[in-house]
Amino acid sequence: SLRVLREARSFTQKELAEACGIERNTISKYENGWIQPSRDRLRRMLTALGVDYAALEEAERFVTRLAGEAPAEPPPSGTAAAPRDRQIRQVSEDLGRSLGRLLELLAGRGEGGAEADDEEG
Repeated sequence: SLRVLREARSFTQKELAEACGIERNTISKYENGWIQPSRDRLRRMLTALGVDYAALEEAERFVTRLAGEAPAEPPPSGTAAAPRDRQIRQVSEDLGRSLGRLLELLAGRGEGGAEADDEEG
């Protein structure tokens, strides 16, 4: 989703790196899913791309409310996640996929893009 958003905003990895003070190769690792950005770094990248980070935080709170109040601590290592944790994770993943698809469509890469609209209309 970060790559789609970056490209939709016509940023190169280098330009985004310079705009938010993060190494270009680190942005590449985020985009390829090798590592996850901290909240601070995510906020800096989204701000540079013109995305309202506060709106994303609100969406995260919404996901948590959908699944009920999250436990204060994660389950001990090696134990199964609580049903509520799994539900929160599933809803978050679903929203992430939906956001990624929306960004692809906005960037004109999705199936049935402008060409399909022209044929119908």
